[in-house]
Amino acid sequence: MKHATQTLFGRPSAAVQIEPVDGMVDKWDALKALTDAAATFDVTHRTLGVLKALMTFLPQRLITPQPRSAIVFPSNKTLSERLNGMPDSTLRRHLAKLIALGIVSRHDSANRKRFARRNGQGSQIAFGFDLSPLAVQIAQLRQAAEQAGRAHEALMALRAEVAQLRQMVIETPLAEEARQVLRRKPEAGALADMVARLEDAVTAQMSSCDVQNERHIENGYIIISDSEADVAQENGPKKRNSHEAQNADASLLEVLSVCTEFRSYYPEPVEQWTDVIGIADRLTAMMGIAPPVFKEAMTQMGVKHAAVVVLCMLERFGDIHNPGGYLRRLTQTARNGGFSVRPLLDAIANTRRLSADNSLNCYNSMA
Repeated sequence: MKHATQTLFGRPSAAVQIEPVDGMVDKWDALKALTDAAATFDVTHRTLGVLKALMTFLPQRLITPQPRSAIVFPSNKTLSERLNGMPDSTLRRHLAKLIALGIVSRHDSANRKRFARRNGQGSQIAFGFDLSPLAVQIAQLRQAAEQAGRAHEALMALRAEVAQLRQMVIETPLAEEARQVLRRKPEAGALADMVARLEDAVTAQMSSCDVQNERHIENGYIIISDSEADVAQENGPKKRNSHEAQNADASLLEVLSVCTEFRSYYPEPVEQWTDVIGIADRLTAMMGIAPPVFKEAMTQMGVKHAAVVVLCMLERFGDIHNPGGYLRRLTQTARNGGFSVRPLLDAIANTRRLSADNSLNCYNSMA
């Protein structure tokens, strides 16, 4: 009779020192942790299936870290039947993988048969596969699963960023390259490189649109309802103001100081215009604005200006009955050459200032 010395996830047992884990471990929690960290240990779903099958032969759900406390002794034939007829050679390969990783250890009889026998004291002596290493190594499994989860979340965030930026340059050849990257198996390096290229393209497109729209400046209209939007569409070009000071674009700092409502939904720091554009793109779905409507607004106003308009709309969202129609009418005004974000920002700032003054006057009168 012999007991094969287990290793800790493929490393020689002499190179590591296994520290037993106090308490008992749910075998299914251990299996989930290993499943989440499967890529870390190069474990396939077939190997996990073999481990799950072994677990089904263990009556108790909780495993202790004590050696030989969780031995199962199914024959290869029985295991194969439980695995829907897995070939014996395949089964042996996956069992060897589990043993090599130190997830399962063997406790063999003299003739390498697997069985259990009760002794005279009423206790049982069993020979087979010992699952207690799962309880011993549960801390490492959970740590690896947590790290794998964070890596997966970062990868999915990169994929989402690529998909979002791709929509902003959908008419360019780069959009097709981005689509191909999204179809492949996610790789952090390729996704990060595509994000950088897309951000450069969006910035270039933004600059181009801004140059084209420098003459499309208007001052003096504040639109709230759909009917007022119609009036602004008709009268906007007649109200152009030629003063350069009023035609200046709003800075990022000014936009962030005036438009603050979006932070209730996206509290993460905003450091550049691409952040504002991304937030506006996500807000349109929440506000009931169809993607084609926002895309047309970006085409006519410029990507940056369209994003600012969405943030301004959110500030006074309770007064806008039809957000999609509202944005379409502003887009038509921009198409006719009579649009500027300056009046929208000034109106919000003035409303906030008047509200603060009224509150202060009310407080003084009460005093």
